[in-house]
Amino acid sequence: MTKFLLSCLLFLSMMFNAQITLGAGSTNVGTAPISTYYGYSYTQQIFTKQEINANAAGNITGLKFYLDPSMSIASSSEWVVYLGQTSKTTFASDSDWIPLSQLTQVFSGAVTNNNGVIEITFATPFAYDNVANLVLAAEENSSGYDSNDYDEAMYVYPSAANSTLNYKNDYNDPDPASPPSSGDLKDYKSVTTFTGLTANPIPLCPVVSYPSNNSTFVPLASTITWVNSSGATGYKVSIGTTSGGTDIANQVAVTTNSFTPAAPFAPNTTLYLKVVAVGSGGESSGCSEVVFTTAPPPPTNDECATAVTLTVNPDLSCGTVTPGYTIGATDSGMIPDPCYGNPDDDVWFKFVATATTHKISLLNIQSVGTTQNDTDTYFQVFSGGCGALSSIYCSDPASGTVTGLTVGETYLVRVYSYYDTGSNQSFDICVGTFPPPPANDECSGALVAATFPYTFVQNDGEAATNNGGMVTACTNNDMNDGTWFTFVGDGDTFNITVTMPAGSDFDPKIGVYSGTCSALSCEDSEDSGGTGVTETLSIPTLSGNTYYVNVGYYSGWSDEPEGAFTINISKGVLGTSDVKTEKKNIKAYPNPFTDVINISDAANVKSISVSDLSGRLIKVIDNPGSSIHLSELRQGMYLLTLIMKDGSKQTIKTIKK
Repeated sequence: MTKFLLSCLLFLSMMFNAQITLGAGSTNVGTAPISTYYGYSYTQQIFTKQEINANAAGNITGLKFYLDPSMSIASSSEWVVYLGQTSKTTFASDSDWIPLSQLTQVFSGAVTNNNGVIEITFATPFAYDNVANLVLAAEENSSGYDSNDYDEAMYVYPSAANSTLNYKNDYNDPDPASPPSSGDLKDYKSVTTFTGLTANPIPLCPVVSYPSNNSTFVPLASTITWVNSSGATGYKVSIGTTSGGTDIANQVAVTTNSFTPAAPFAPNTTLYLKVVAVGSGGESSGCSEVVFTTAPPPPTNDECATAVTLTVNPDLSCGTVTPGYTIGATDSGMIPDPCYGNPDDDVWFKFVATATTHKISLLNIQSVGTTQNDTDTYFQVFSGGCGALSSIYCSDPASGTVTGLTVGETYLVRVYSYYDTGSNQSFDICVGTFPPPPANDECSGALVAATFPYTFVQNDGEAATNNGGMVTACTNNDMNDGTWFTFVGDGDTFNITVTMPAGSDFDPKIGVYSGTCSALSCEDSEDSGGTGVTETLSIPTLSGNTYYVNVGYYSGWSDEPEGAFTINISKGVLGTSDVKTEKKNIKAYPNPFTDVINISDAANVKSISVSDLSGRLIKVIDNPGSSIHLSELRQGMYLLTLIMKDGSKQTIKTIKK
């Protein structure tokens, strides 16, 4: 009897403790299993058989998900959860949803945040065969969203690309039986516990989350981190200066998912890292090495007095650049006013002006020394010596034109990451020289397009001047005075297309005018795209009427240099695939704005994406209302890309004050 009772208790204990947890220890946040920051969401995730690493087939009796105990899910608590089995390892595209017919509903109801854990118990266990991969889908049906410091709340861990497919929307509740035509692919999955399954006693190799393979500029005092392996009771860490080497750490045993070496790494050194998981049945085998290079010594140009001398290029091609980095730099103790940002890691350069105007560019900007992908740099230009500095130019964009220089005078440039501690970048810096103004710099010198199709390559567009100021003939569509072309109409439709070379930072606008150069009359303008994006404008003409085409930098409030481009002017109605959808004339106002920007005709807008001038996506707003709250943005210029319900797109440049 005693043996029988003991066996029963042992069996019940095993059943009670049978669970597999994936991603334990990660506190990154994301949109899996649901999005808490949007009104509604539907998410599918694929967990492979290999990463589940179950000891045998079994019944999944429930799930646990994790988040910060202080986070609210009051408006994100109505869940429907499904499980299924699949041969897929990842999603092939953003529309590759696994059909609902292949899934089994295992839960429907309200969930709660119980001290950082959301636990779901199934009324009927789900049988997992331990052969296929597992699909976990979750739909969140509560109206409203939870702000939680303007971010998602659910913990996720890094995984293979396209492991998760997610759709989120503030107004439309997706139907899993007919999911949206497209979602968002993610390279992470939710930190998840599968209750009822027993882990294989030999755990899989851990996935190292920091540093990443082939990373550079890894800080000398770094903590190695990895995603916990299911069933692991500990880990062994080895680090060496050669492949397979252990001269820095020789199978050091740890019980957590992180390891901090006893001494800082040597600077500018390539290292080899291997982490092995240890379980009750043995160690993981075949674990691969992660190779990384440590940060170089602190920059020698950390102070104004040690500024590095830059070569001034004779043109704008940046044939000669100077490398730099901010990691390891210290604060020079000088506030940025009138510029912005936190110069706690500023580095210094200097150049001798060879012209009254130069273009300064930061190229190949990379985020270094952090797990965050932060490439936001800032630079400030000074006249005077180190003891008498006078700020003459500020630039948040990666390039800017400095005017009013004195030939032969030395100018100082300090570069720093916009944000504070933990934000660092590497970059190349270039000083370029503008060529003479092009022949068609003024309307009166417009190049004549007489035969069609007409094509002209404007290689010297950067040198165009703004002449008499902004071109203001088109109401609410002012633009820079760039380079000019002219043609005579014949009653046909004329199509103007402007394209840029690869890698261009030129954001063009096309303006077409009739009348005379001294009294322009607006025909139309076009600025649908952003940096480097092709613009096309079609104009119906009157026979014998003269038309002027201006290709200039888009802005009507900031004089910035143009870039190289190719213009093509053809005649005739464009084919269906070439015709642009009729413009909706959406306006954003006030512009500049403080916290709220209003969108005209918002009912026709499907979504709005907010990005900075480097193209980095900051926020997506689905089915927006007429007022968009953007108080969380810092001061600067942004692009609002409006996706219309008819499939067309419009980009509006805005300034946050």
